[in-house]
Amino acid sequence: MSPLAEQLKRCAGNLVVSGSIPVMYNREIKSLPTSAQLVGVASVAPADREGVASFCRCRGCVADRCPVVSPFPTSAACPCIHTVVHQCLASLLALRNTTTTTTTTMAMLRGYLYVDLIEADNLPDCDTAFFNIDPKDTSDAFAQIKIGSSVICKTAVINNDLSPKWQESHRIPVCHKADELQIQVLDKDHFSAGTLGEVSIRPEDLLDGETLEGWYPLSGCDGRINITLNYVPKEAIEATFEVPDCYFPLREGCGVTLYQDAQCPAIPFFEGVPTATGEPYEPPCAWKDLYYALTNAQRFIYITGWSVYTDITLVRVEGEEEEEGAGETVGELLKRKAEEGVRVLVMVWNEKMSTGVTAGFMGTHDEETRAYFEDSEVHVAVVPRVKLLEGVAAFFQDQFSQTCYTHHQKTVILDCPPADDEELPRIQAFVGGLDITDGRYDTPEHELFRTLHSLHQGDFYNGVTTTTCDEGPRQPWHDIHCHVSGPIAQDIMDNFTERWRRQVSDQESVLLPISEEEFLIDTPIVCDEAEAWSVQLFRSITSDSALFNFDRIHAIPKRKGKYVDDSIHRAYIHHIRRADSFIFVENQYFLGSAYSWNDEQSTKAHHLIPQEITQRIVEKINAGEHFVAYIVVPMFPEGDPTSAPVQEILHWQHRTMEMMYAGIAEAIEANELDTHPRDYLTFFCLGKGECPEDIPEDLPSPEPETPASVLREKARLMIYVHSKMMIVDDDYIIVGSANINQRSMGGTRDTEIAVGAFQPMQTREVCGEPRGGVFQFRMALWGEHLGGLEEVFYNPGSLDCVRAVNEFADANWQAYAADEPCRIDSHLLAYPVSVGQDGWEIVRGASDTWCQKLAKTEQPLNQEHKVLEVYLLPPSCASHSGYLWL
Repeated sequence: MSPLAEQLKRCAGNLVVSGSIPVMYNREIKSLPTSAQLVGVASVAPADREGVASFCRCRGCVADRCPVVSPFPTSAACPCIHTVVHQCLASLLALRNTTTTTTTTMAMLRGYLYVDLIEADNLPDCDTAFFNIDPKDTSDAFAQIKIGSSVICKTAVINNDLSPKWQESHRIPVCHKADELQIQVLDKDHFSAGTLGEVSIRPEDLLDGETLEGWYPLSGCDGRINITLNYVPKEAIEATFEVPDCYFPLREGCGVTLYQDAQCPAIPFFEGVPTATGEPYEPPCAWKDLYYALTNAQRFIYITGWSVYTDITLVRVEGEEEEEGAGETVGELLKRKAEEGVRVLVMVWNEKMSTGVTAGFMGTHDEETRAYFEDSEVHVAVVPRVKLLEGVAAFFQDQFSQTCYTHHQKTVILDCPPADDEELPRIQAFVGGLDITDGRYDTPEHELFRTLHSLHQGDFYNGVTTTTCDEGPRQPWHDIHCHVSGPIAQDIMDNFTERWRRQVSDQESVLLPISEEEFLIDTPIVCDEAEAWSVQLFRSITSDSALFNFDRIHAIPKRKGKYVDDSIHRAYIHHIRRADSFIFVENQYFLGSAYSWNDEQSTKAHHLIPQEITQRIVEKINAGEHFVAYIVVPMFPEGDPTSAPVQEILHWQHRTMEMMYAGIAEAIEANELDTHPRDYLTFFCLGKGECPEDIPEDLPSPEPETPASVLREKARLMIYVHSKMMIVDDDYIIVGSANINQRSMGGTRDTEIAVGAFQPMQTREVCGEPRGGVFQFRMALWGEHLGGLEEVFYNPGSLDCVRAVNEFADANWQAYAADEPCRIDSHLLAYPVSVGQDGWEIVRGASDTWCQKLAKTEQPLNQEHKVLEVYLLPPSCASHSGYLWL
């Protein structure tokens, strides 16, 4: 027992506690000996420091109204217990976790924390070192909130102030199981931060909805912090289609077109896709629609991109076919429109390692794009992902940001001619995984060899291994895009202008003025009520990259004193929580919620999406209802699958899957169900298998024992999933540029953009079983992935459906991984891991020697990088070392 605790015990017999006791003290007060005659213990808002003294009085002075009135923590009050009151009680309670042994209780916080971090007082001075890089005199304080290993909130740094006033309010989504919530005050040094003091709050003290507010003593120092803390569970938040508290509101009366892949001919995959008219489904074609929209623009064309490559063509034909636009490159098209008087602005990411001499690591063509439009009427801005900071470390952090983080938004905004019954033009926009660059053109057939010298002539791309356009195969590419019109298009344009004004401020004058006298901006699209869409815009972006509108900025949270729009993350959370039957996700990456992993919980990937999906499934299991999450990801990230970066990503993905399946398995066992974790959560990848007859005879034979020869022999390759999409209950869809990883969801790393859309007359609440545009698009996607449609696919939330899809995908994987190449007309493959009844069981199917062989090294692989990728094929399918993606 500590000396302070012993002092408290000795004085306890003379101690009377009365009045309002701070809730944070209840457990400790109740643990005192019964002789202390404790009275009035209540769960109410905590008092300030003076209040801590005022509710503690000695037994002998109760009748005489003991004069405990001096400022805390002086020792001039009641002589018989002033030591307890002024030294022991507050210090012991603040340090309770280090001086007492108690049984911790894990509580689940799933909802929102509303936090005011107001100010601190009497902080210690930690900036008194003999040598300082810059002339700082006292501590530079900031506050942060931690749940377990996850930092969920940080304030701005107040320099040289021992009584900092932050005056910050935060609305923080939480989906955490924890035994304490820590509010820490830290001193910001040049390259690190030291803890000045902290307050620990038990999660169970928040569950009753009471607001905790006032001054709290900080452990480890004589300081204190003034906070307000309130927890609102998700059940108390209305499950609306509009995501609340966002910079951009929901816009009604919009038009939406959803696209799969760049070009989408009417092929047998789509037979049976339902339509409102009963006519055969005619899939829209993204790149062709984009070309005609660009051609018809009369006033402006604004483009943001991770990459915009001037040499590719949007319209392509095979053989002797002819079509308008075939052969015209993107660069030629944009120059032509600019010469016609259209204002053309192109804003692409500046890849720092790309120069006029070197191509860079990412192949973005940014310097080629800049050079191509030089001395033309097209305005090009090549902008880095900057981080605007002050201080000694600012330069290094900014350089890191410019090198490692990107501008990942992909949009095209332009005017469209007036409709027949309208007098003014409208604004329209394209969003999604819309990279206008090499290797992205593909169809739902995802050819490996046949189109090398036709549709992909001059646009050969393989990001997996080294091969050529004559040898093949090309890397198939699957993506999802969206076209919008109506009021939502103005929001997408606002995003462009905010970014341009922030990072291209010296050319702000080239932005075209947009007014309601010249354009239909807020006027809804005229259409049948059943076909109208409501759309909301979401982003990941900071005030470093966009000049936010002051009238809307209140809706953007702050992090480290900087405005951070992380509404994409909030949108995913909001709609996962309101999902009733199923979600269907396609994404280039799927990793996160590291705070809930079985191990390595400090990994910097703390966004909530995987844990939110898990908890939604568990919640439904506990309620006796069925719910399914279908998740499609690439077989492995783009690049050499034996490389350390790819292995590391797969390792984090493995940790994520492991955590999710373990939670679901526990719920199944607790409810004594005769089901399997894959009945609720199932992962897939896409792959294309061909047979020798599918390979054109005029292709030259590759050199023996090369990657190209192995790929030619096996005639199979993964289809790279570049999609960033989630469908909820067949009535809501999110489409954009954001991956499900920390880079995209954090808000402070890559810049991203997405739209969430639904048809108000085609929701579960209105019609029971939605059969609108979202449902139709999901069925078209499943037609592509599964090679056709079956009746059971109409109800994806059912046990029958998920088991049918799993059976289909398992069989496809066996065919794909077989020794002999064969044509696989459907592409959905079960992700190659084995999930046990207990939630997680990987079947390795290979020895460590084989693992080393795959890595082309005699040295043992780093354990972190040997987790998942080696299981993508059994050894019999990897007879050629290094090519485990076959």
